[in-house]
Amino acid sequence: MKRLLAVFVMITIALVACSQEPEEQEETEVVVPVETDEVTQGDLMADRVFYGRAMPDQTIPVMPPGAGEVDELNVENGDEVEEGDDLATITTQQGNVTLEAPADGTVSQLEAQEGSVISDQDPFATVIDLDQLTIQLEMPDNQLDLFETGQEVNVSLTNADDEEGVAEVTSIGNTAGESGLFTVDLTFDNTDTNHRAGTVTKVVVEENILQDSLIIPTAALVEEDDETFVYIVDNDTAKQVDVTVQETHSNQTAIEADLSEGDQIIVSGQLTLADGNQISIVEED
Repeated sequence: MKRLLAVFVMITIALVACSQEPEEQEETEVVVPVETDEVTQGDLMADRVFYGRAMPDQTIPVMPPGAGEVDELNVENGDEVEEGDDLATITTQQGNVTLEAPADGTVSQLEAQEGSVISDQDPFATVIDLDQLTIQLEMPDNQLDLFETGQEVNVSLTNADDEEGVAEVTSIGNTAGESGLFTVDLTFDNTDTNHRAGTVTKVVVEENILQDSLIIPTAALVEEDDETFVYIVDNDTAKQVDVTVQETHSNQTAIEADLSEGDQIIVSGQLTLADGNQISIVEED
C-alpha cells in the first residue's frame, strides 16, 4: 500500500511539473545598423547646365587675286600651317600667283584640286585658329546673372568622352537676337587638347540657391503621415527630429530644424527606425 501511494505521489508531481508554463524569455531589443553623415551649415549650390558649340576663335578666308587654274596644291584639309606658308600656285591672266597662309592655323574648307579652275569670288580655303575655341551659349535674360566677364566655368567637350576643361567668359550680350535669347561667349584654350571645331560642348555653372542654411543629405529625409523628419545619433540611440524642407537639389537639401552643424544624421537604415531605437553605426564601403 505504501509503495502504491509513493508511485501515485511521483506521478502527480510529474504531471504538475509538465503542466507548468515555461518561464517567459527576456526580450532583447534589436540593434539597427545605420550609416551616418554630418549636418553642415552653408550655401546650397546647384549646377546649371548649358550646351553650345566650340567654334574657331579666328577664321580667315584665303582669297585668290583673280580667277585661274590650280597648277600646284601643297596642302589638304586638316593640315597645320604657319603664316606665309605656300598653299598653292595658280595661273591667272596676270601670270602665276602663289597663295600663302594669312596666319598660323589649320587648313579648312579646301575644295580645289590640281587642275581645277577657281573663282576670285569665293575663298580658295580658310585658315582657322584651333588653339583658341569660342563657345557660344544662347539663353533668356533671367539666366544672364549666372555669368560675369572673366569668370571661369567647367566645360566638357562631348567628342572627348566628357573630358573636362575650363573656359573663360569673354562677353555677355546686352541685346537679344531674333530668337529673343541673349548670347554669352566663352574662350577655351585648345592648345594642349586639340579638339575639333564644331564640337558640342556642355558648360556647367554653379548657382547659389540658398545662403547660410542647414544642409543635410537628401537621403536622410523620412516622410510619414504628412510629416517630414530625420533621425540623429543620440549616444547609442536614434532620436527623431522634425524638419521643414526649404529647398532640395539633387543629393543635398536645405532645412529648418532644431539641429546644429556637426550633428550626426542617419542616412541609411532610418526607414526601419523608431524614436529611441538602439543603433550601431557601420562604416560606408
